[in-house]
Amino acid sequence: MNSAIDQVERRFLSFSPAVIYACRADGDLATTFVSDNITRLLGYSTAECLGNPGFWRDNIHPDDCGATFEAYEALFNTGHHIHEYRFRKKDGDYIWVQAELRLLRDAAGKPDEIIGSWIDISGRKTAEAALHKSAELFRAFFHANPVPTIISSLAGVVLMINPAFTRNPGYSAEEVVGKTVQELGFWRKPEDRERMVAAIKEHGFIDNLESTFYGKGNRPMTCLISSRAVEFEGELRILSIVDDVTERRVAEGTLRKLDQAKSDFISTAAHELRTPLVAVVGYCELLENADANHLTEQQKSDYLSIIQNNAETLNQLIDDLLDVGRIQIGRSLGIVRREMSLKSLINNVVDSMRVKNLPHDLVVLHGSSLPATISLDGGRITQVLHNLLDNAIKYSPHGGTIKVQTVSDNDQVAVSVMDQGIGMTAQQAEHIFDRFYRAEFSNAATCGLGLGMNIVKQIIDDHGGEILISSDLGAGTTVTFTLPLRL
Repeated sequence: MNSAIDQVERRFLSFSPAVIYACRADGDLATTFVSDNITRLLGYSTAECLGNPGFWRDNIHPDDCGATFEAYEALFNTGHHIHEYRFRKKDGDYIWVQAELRLLRDAAGKPDEIIGSWIDISGRKTAEAALHKSAELFRAFFHANPVPTIISSLAGVVLMINPAFTRNPGYSAEEVVGKTVQELGFWRKPEDRERMVAAIKEHGFIDNLESTFYGKGNRPMTCLISSRAVEFEGELRILSIVDDVTERRVAEGTLRKLDQAKSDFISTAAHELRTPLVAVVGYCELLENADANHLTEQQKSDYLSIIQNNAETLNQLIDDLLDVGRIQIGRSLGIVRREMSLKSLINNVVDSMRVKNLPHDLVVLHGSSLPATISLDGGRITQVLHNLLDNAIKYSPHGGTIKVQTVSDNDQVAVSVMDQGIGMTAQQAEHIFDRFYRAEFSNAATCGLGLGMNIVKQIIDDHGGEILISSDLGAGTTVTFTLPLRL
């Protein structure tokens, strides 16, 4: 009867996925029993296991011996232990096994026998290794991503940020991880995040959601936010990349303004060129038929003067176009320096302007330390002075005093043109050197192509100097440029 029971038990154990074994609790821990299914698991026969006292110790993977033996030491304290290690099969390969041990004691309480089981967990270990490798790759890509990236819960708790997130928005991991995006105030419009979460719940992703995203110190950033639903650490999370496009949007706005300025320039240029040209053609026709029109000598002289003035205007407009073309392609305006008297140059320009502008009082104030000569391009500096004085006169429609003042020290000479005209706003002054910029005033007869001050700045830059502007709306404008005394 007992023999029949033993056979049933052995048959039952042979079909079990776990190998059952018993070993002594002292000495060399020699195996005293092992179920027949060990052959299916490891390739060894039961005789090979039972006939070798060192069978268990000899086949543990060398790298796992230390931890495994320590586990057995712990068994004597707890009476029950589970651990994992690699065990060598008969063919020499290793498999991962999970061993569960129980310590049996005799009537006196002394350790008597150890009952254990082995389960093959190689498949699980392979999956864990693949998962671990995948997680490591994910973390590597996450941290290497140059775009700020954030992982958060559906509720908005920040779980992880990458280094780029600390560079652009400016937050450190310690400042944000564990907090909600709501309490951090990331989103300018909370409804934008609600749209993102709703899209993720419905579709699993959202791309290029443009929103204002606040960086550290409430610095506004225009961002494109793309998010995906991902499983992270066993939970559904939101992975978002936050692409800062603030500078791109500013550049696009600037480009749109430049395109508009160019369109306005073409329209203005056509008008500005046509106006003097029409005058030249018209008065030439009058002079051509002087006898038929019964023109007096004074009329002829006046018409010739008008033609000359308009021709000079056309010539100046064309020169401005040529100059700005050189500037745009990065070419020099052709500065040719020679030693000359800046004092005489200024006086000559002012004298020529006085003849044409009787309502304005043009005053020149030279500093006592002004050098006798300076190395400069006389033609180009004359062009600068003509432009600045012309603007001062144009934007002082009611006349008044316009001053030209020179001040010098050991390094440079500063020339200022000061008027008491309508002045400019801070925004207008900020853009005064921009190409095609024309400050419009309802009470000023503005004209020109919006190129003069851009050219003036380039001339001063080519001389190695600086040009600055100070203006108050309704209180006049002062433009100061410097010229170095030493090259």
